[in-house]
Amino acid sequence: MADNDYFQNMDAFTDLDYPAVVIQQPRTNDFPGPRRPIPVSTIDQEFNSTFNPISGLEFLLDVNQLIIQQSVELTDLMSVSSENRYTVKVPRGDTIYYATETSSAFQRTCFGSGRHFRLNLYDRTQQQSIQFVRRLACGTCTFWCYLQKMEVWIPPGDYIGTIKQEISFNMTPNFGVYNKNDNLLYRIKGPPTFGCLLGKAQNFQIYTHDGSTQIGSITHQWDQVKVSYNTFLQMPSNIQDNEIKALLIGSAFLLEYMFFLPSNKRLACRPLC
Repeated sequence: MADNDYFQNMDAFTDLDYPAVVIQQPRTNDFPGPRRPIPVSTIDQEFNSTFNPISGLEFLLDVNQLIIQQSVELTDLMSVSSENRYTVKVPRGDTIYYATETSSAFQRTCFGSGRHFRLNLYDRTQQQSIQFVRRLACGTCTFWCYLQKMEVWIPPGDYIGTIKQEISFNMTPNFGVYNKNDNLLYRIKGPPTFGCLLGKAQNFQIYTHDGSTQIGSITHQWDQVKVSYNTFLQMPSNIQDNEIKALLIGSAFLLEYMFFLPSNKRLACRPLC
């Protein structure tokens, strides 16, 4: 099934019936009911098998590399701001999540990529797995009164952590990845920039919490096969906790909106990213 067909089929599910504007934090009743025990077929090099995922995070087992690819809509080609949609894949090409954005037309038009939105990730059983909630905020290194922040939630309404932009005085974007207890897990450092203006191909490094050792990366680079720019997430190979992987996926999406979206979707009358 093509990606666009999948998104069209998902419009019939009540999981997508969210308010256009996020005005409060997610609650338990913002998420669908109990997960349906739908078996999923898996294919590897040796044999075919099926498993019943208890949660959508189980699709991240043994995964430490992901590719985030935006689905191009007709309205995007017409330079009309629309809610973004993405596919999240492993390097061999298998799609494990589909992401759909919920935001207001007013904020998309006036604030561009700096808008307040809710991004829902659905797994291959078409059930919600992860939710990212990002507030409308500033994001430049020179204006730090209300920096970027993205919260990560999983059904049935469990908060698992936050990605926060940090104050920087050297024009270099820095972010912290925090768990639900507000403990710093990782630091993310980017290249020098003015505001949110970066070239198309950029690399952000993921460091340990003390900033001493690089253990991963978030890269925006050209994909010769797809003939487009994609975001590549390289996570530390020793991560066993899928909730931490979800936080790093949220970090990649935050950078996608802040730095990597096409200029026609970023450059609006927005509050400095």
